[in-house]
Amino acid sequence: SWPWRAGADRRGAPDQHASSALGGELGYRKAAVVLIGNELLRGHVADANLPWLAKMLYSRGIDLVRAEVVPDDTSDIANTLLALKERVGEDGFIFTSGGIGPTHDDVTYEAVAKAFGTTTAVHEETVQRMLKYFAKQGKELNEARMRMARLPKDCDVLYTSGLWVPLAVVQGCYILPGIPHLFQKMLTAQEERFRGPSNFSDVIFTNDGEGDIAKTLTEIADAYPSVDIGSYPNTSKDSRTYTTKFVLHSRQEDAIAQASKAILDRIPSCWK
Repeated sequence: SWPWRAGADRRGAPDQHASSALGGELGYRKAAVVLIGNELLRGHVADANLPWLAKMLYSRGIDLVRAEVVPDDTSDIANTLLALKERVGEDGFIFTSGGIGPTHDDVTYEAVAKAFGTTTAVHEETVQRMLKYFAKQGKELNEARMRMARLPKDCDVLYTSGLWVPLAVVQGCYILPGIPHLFQKMLTAQEERFRGPSNFSDVIFTNDGEGDIAKTLTEIADAYPSVDIGSYPNTSKDSRTYTTKFVLHSRQEDAIAQASKAILDRIPSCWK
């Protein structure tokens, strides 16, 4: 697909134009996510948290502007967090996924603490919750499990109904487990924290190929810089009801309407 944005340098390949009119450029609150784990980089595990998070944030008016996948390395995670903090700004959000378990390769708490100039310490309320949880399972709270209660000092700690797992927050960085159902449940419980101006969208179809309409679409994108226009070929083997789909996004509802009208007027084969 080719994301079109007014003002982009179109001399390069199409995938170099992926900057979005919604990508925080207009001063809206931004977010980034760090997916942590050697298993992700080796292809042993397929991440499910990024697409869920992207949809949730978009629905709440927050611009997800960057996603990084990093190994289980304290310095690598810390350096990534610092770079992302600069990108999203002081009022932005960072989410981490993974690396908060009981084994030697679970280093996310330590890495977040390092990034933000602090250390980890045992969080007593989390210990008490863990004692109750593991006692019901007939398990002891041993040294390995206690690693999961060592949180960055002075962090805010949020809890989710029915879970002992803490959601530690350090300077806008939300530290989450990589297990999808936990990641989703814990963020859903806090979703009121993530709110921005509404996004609007529209969808238009055509039986023309992308190469046939690229020049016209570029001109329309230039005329409506506040609208992000994505062009997506139909790759479905089961249905060829259309050849190309345009998806328009903007925080300005009137701009969406005007850009959609321009596409319908200037590309006769289009329909909605």
